[in-house]
Amino acid sequence: MPENNTGSGTTSVDPRLENRIEKVERDLDIMDRHSLEMSETEEGIQSYMRRLDREYKDSHLHSVPKARKHS
Repeated sequence: MPENNTGSGTTSVDPRLENRIEKVERDLDIMDRHSLEMSETEEGIQSYMRRLDREYKDSHLHSVPKARKHS
């Protein structure tokens, strides 16, 4: 747990917590440097999931089978 010493203005942080904070900061730095690639990947995943969702709904939620629908 962080301990604040208000009298001297210094802060003591648990070493395990400090290691986790450093890891999060490194991860955020990587995400900042590669934000364009992350955005493109996220858009691709979202469009893929929408397509899968639409295919599932089309094949499972219609009352008329697809083969007989347009005959």
